[in-house]
Parts: sequence; C-alpha cells; structure tokens
Amino acid sequence: MAGLAAALAGPVWTHFADTRLGSTRALRLSAFATAIAALAFMATGSTIGPIILMASLLWACSAPGMPLTDTLAVTVLGPGRMTAYGSIRLWMSLGWAVAVIGFGALYERAGLGPVMPVYALGMLALGLTTYGLRSLGAAEPARAHSRLGAVGDAVRAAPRLLPFIAGAFLISTAWSAAFAFLGLRIVGQGGGPFLVGLAAGLTAFVEIPVMRATDPLARRFGLRAVYMAGAVVYVVLFACWAVVSDPTAIALVASVEGVAFALVYVSQVVLVGRLVPKPVLASGQGLFSGIVRSAAPIVGSLAGGIVFGRLGAPVLFAGCAGLVALGATVVWLVLAGVDAAAGPPHVAPPPTST
Repeated sequence: MAGLAAALAGPVWTHFADTRLGSTRALRLSAFATAIAALAFMATGSTIGPIILMASLLWACSAPGMPLTDTLAVTVLGPGRMTAYGSIRLWMSLGWAVAVIGFGALYERAGLGPVMPVYALGMLALGLTTYGLRSLGAAEPARAHSRLGAVGDAVRAAPRLLPFIAGAFLISTAWSAAFAFLGLRIVGQGGGPFLVGLAAGLTAFVEIPVMRATDPLARRFGLRAVYMAGAVVYVVLFACWAVVSDPTAIALVASVEGVAFALVYVSQVVLVGRLVPKPVLASGQGLFSGIVRSAAPIVGSLAGGIVFGRLGAPVLFAGCAGLVALGATVVWLVLAGVDAAAGPPHVAPPPTST
C-alpha cells in the first residue's frame, strides 16, 4: 500500500514542480511534509489500519525526493556534462552505506524507538538545506498544456519515454523479486543474519567507484551501452543465484549487484534527462520513478513470493534473469540513436595557433 501511494503521489508532486513550485521548492515542501508524517506515524500505536494509512502517507510525502534531486543534479550539470551524474549520485550510496551500519549499531543498543525521530530530523535538515540552493538553472514553472498535466506534456514531448519505462519496468520488477527473497535464500541454505547483512552492505561500497566511472564509460561507449552492461551483469548474477547453493558464496556474489545497480541507475537517470525537455524534466523523472522504482517493486515482490513459495528459489532467480534479458532487449531497441542524437557530452576546445 505504501509503495502504491508513492507511485501515485510522485507524478503529482513533480507536476506541481514543473507548473507551480519549481523543483527546489517542491523538494523543500516534500522534506518538511515527510518530517511531519514521520512524527505522526509514531502515534499510530499497533493497530494495523492506522499503520497502513500513516505508512502510505509517509511514502506519499517522500515520493518526489529521488526524481527531484535527480532533476536538480542533471540540470546543474547541463547537456554537456550530464554523464557526470554518477559523481553526484555516489554520495548517496556512501551516505547509505555509512548510515545503515552506524544507525544499525545505534538501534541494536537503543531499540527501534529512535527510528522515526531520527528520520524526521534528517528530513528536516534536508528541507533546510534547500534554502541555500540557487535556482541551479532549472526551468521556470509554466502552465501545462496536456489534460494529464506536466506528465502528459513530458510523454508528448518525448515519444520514446514510455517504451523506455516499459523496458526498465521489466528489469526493476525482476530486480525487486530477486532481492526481496535473497535473504530467505541465504537463510534457507544455512546462512544467518550476518551473511544477509553482508550481502546488503557490500553492494553499496562496490557501486561507489563504479558510479564515478560511468562518466568516462558513457563518453566512450554511449549511455545505451552502459545501461546494457548493467543489465547483463544482472542476468549473470541472478543466473548464479539460481545454481549456487553455498550461503557464503551467495552473499559474496551479491556484491556484484553494486556494479549492475550503478551502471543501470546512473544511465537511466541521464537517459531520461536526454529524452525529456528541460521544462518538464521533473515530471519525466517523476513518471519514471513512480513506475520503475515504486510500482515495479510491488509487482516484483508479490509475483516473487508466489514463485518462491510454489516453485522454489532456483526457478525464481532463473526467471528473474530471463525477465531482465527481455527488458534489456526492449530498452536496446527503444534507445537506438539516443547517444548520437544528443551529440558529444563534451565540446572539444578550439585548436590553439602555433
């Protein structure tokens, strides 16, 4: 329910970012609203109805965080340096890797009581930092022309956006199904919580240097090739999980996911930045995020649970590998010529006279 709320609310937030508020103000309001919702969540008690309601509200408030920060990042870089997005995104991976270990140690000692107050403080701090941001060259809010608002304008202006989202949706669905049950696969083969945590933590540290390397890789081989490389790594990874039975080996192999995640995530953000015009870029990122990052995990987790329970882990992971291959094929066909149409990311300086 929370994921569905995020999928529906994200495009609404980004519509108002493009048409009324601007990306920076919309991000600020989202952060403050999320902080309030986090504190309200603490008062829900243990009744399932209020918990579902407040969790959905919390996710709806925080939904535009990623698409709006992605929009600001690719905007400040501009068309010529957009492929350097990974050098910005890697700081989130580093922050996550450090925080999940540090706060994990805190909560193990203090219990889970501080989770929501700490989260609220963090979102409040994020909102306050937006006051120090300049416009970052973002487009001025403008009236939408489509009946579907700025989201409709983004789809109309970028005819390849929806087919690209369709292919990315298949990949994200497979990823969600695989990782939702990785922990159960490790435990089922005799592993414990340490190996489950190790599998999750290693990926973040691996993806950091790969994100930094996406800029030279994209400039040399193109964004479509970088995306495909990440998809191929996912196929190989899931295929390995289907046949490997040792829990330690499964956890160690999981670190390779950091390579795939970095290549796919960075390239898809930049690809949306190249496909969608600047005036409706937030809505394009919001639509992509709502479907690929919010709706796909719902489908993947539910479908993965059915397959895992009835057919077993090997069939689940093999099926995920095949679904990624299908999604990658769609993306490869849809993005033909994108790199050439965008032109070289960097303009060479004029030759100096001798």
